[in-house]
Parts: sequence; C-alpha cells; structure tokens
Amino acid sequence: KRLERKPAPVARSKGSELLFGVAPCALALARARRGLFRLFLQPSSGARRPVTGELALQAAARGVPVQRARRRELDALCRGHVHQGVCLEATPLRFRSLEEAEKPDVGDEERPKAPLVWLVLEQIQDPMNLGALLRSAYFLGVDRVVTSQRNSCPLTPTVSKASSGVMEVFDVYSTDDLCSFLKAKSAEGWEVIGTVSKPEDVENVPVISCLEFRWNKPVILVIGSEGDGLSLETQLLCHRLLTIPPGRALHPGIESLNVSVATGILLHSICSQKLRHGD
Repeated sequence: KRLERKPAPVARSKGSELLFGVAPCALALARARRGLFRLFLQPSSGARRPVTGELALQAAARGVPVQRARRRELDALCRGHVHQGVCLEATPLRFRSLEEAEKPDVGDEERPKAPLVWLVLEQIQDPMNLGALLRSAYFLGVDRVVTSQRNSCPLTPTVSKASSGVMEVFDVYSTDDLCSFLKAKSAEGWEVIGTVSKPEDVENVPVISCLEFRWNKPVILVIGSEGDGLSLETQLLCHRLLTIPPGRALHPGIESLNVSVATGILLHSICSQKLRHGD
C-alpha cells in the first residue's frame, strides 16, 4: 500500500493562535476585533459550499489571505479539534479591564432603564464551561461578564468554539481583586447573589430557592469554580445565596449540576425578571 505522507507543518505568524469552527471564524472576520493573518478553508461541495464561499468573501473584504487546505492539514493545525473545514489564524483576545466595564455600551441610552445584571466567575478553569457560560450569558441578556484573574481559564480558541463564537462579539472583563470589586459594587447599591448546592453547609448568609428570588436593583450573580464552588471569603460577601430545587429525590453522589447548566438556570430565573422590569 502506498504510504500517506504527513502534511508538512504550516508556519504560524508570531504571537498568533488558531481559531477553528464556522461560527468563531465567521464572527471573528465580521467583527475584526483581532488581528487577522490567514483563513484556512477545506475545499467543499454540496451544502457546505455556500458557507465556505461566504467566508472567503468576508476574508477578501478584510484583506485576509485565503489558503486552501486538506482536512488532514486542518486536523494537524488545530490539533484534532472539530474545525468544520475552517480555521483562522489571528491574534488572541484579551480580557478587558474593569474600568472599561463601567462604560455604557453604544446605544444603551436609547434602551429602557432596566436594572443591570452582571455575571461574575470565580476561578472557572474548564474552557468548555467558560464557553458555555458566555453563550448563556449573552443569550439571556447579561450586561457584563467578569472573571477573576487567578486560576481562571484564558480566552482561548476552545472557549470561542464552546461559546459558538459569542466570545468574538461579547466582551469579557477581569479583575485581580474579586473581593474588593464585590465590596465596591455592594457599597454602590448592587445586590450580590451567590449560589450553593448544599444549604446545610452555609452559615451567616440567607439561602433561598431561585424560584423565590425577586430583585429591583442591580444584581451580580457570582459563580464559583467547578470543584469547590464559591470560596468562603466570596460567599460571605453575598447578600443571599440561591439554590436550584431538584425535580426528584437525588441519589447520593449525583446531587449537583454542571456549573454551566446551573448558571443557565439561575440566569434565566433572574433575567426573565429583567425583561419585566424593562417593560
């Protein structure tokens, strides 16, 4: 049998990373928040041809070179991730500063003055979880997402793919002093809400079901790490803690939800009230 040669490695631009997947690459091209170097496209036919054709046009409009590449070459480029025949070489996205978070978005002045909802993430380390959290936050109407700098996942191409490209259009902010940030927002009149899976483990902070939670001022929902949840220091800065009531008696060892799923449920409970506030 004829031996297949391994594809030659593609030289990358210094300081670049490789986005993969249709949605992240299309949105990165459309928004141009990154420096863009090259678009890699797998030759396609049938239903996928219009998609790759549109991406090639977007790249041409931005002055980004397009390079055709076989599937095996793209597999090697993005180290086996699911690329859907599309990769984009670009500069990384960085977290934005809290000072920038305080500035209103363009067009906010024309919107109804509903209270703000911010999502704060403490030491989320899994890029798939971070991507899913960003996607839910964007979809449900969260105004800002803020992460702790320490022990948190950076904004990688895997995060962008897991967010279905939301990371390319939705700014993410970061702080190196989460406790001081929460204290400052509390002093400004915000309500700081945390979450806990075992109410019996909590002291000194009221715990209620998310179904009972009502609010009429700006809210920060703080979510803790995948393994340990909120740190005790952060938990004690919360005005209330929310729980998600289960739909059945739970078997020991299966008593909690994935962090991105739990956050989606809590955000829906909170943000659905935001829509009513804005009426």
